[in-house]
Amino acid sequence: MGKMLMCPCGEQLVGRTDDEFVSAVDAHLQSKHDGRTYPGSMILQMAKPFPDDQIPD
Repeated sequence: MGKMLMCPCGEQLVGRTDDEFVSAVDAHLQSKHDGRTYPGSMILQMAKPFPDDQIPD
């Protein structure tokens, strides 16, 4: 089971593994939200389960 976060800006962020998910969220925050960042543990606490078969390649 993957992980998903819907950013308040409207972008849906997903990842198959914890590392992939945290990297996706961190990259989004860096590029779209003035370099904001959060610890990986906080990002994972905000995650919702997301089916692997719905995660784009």
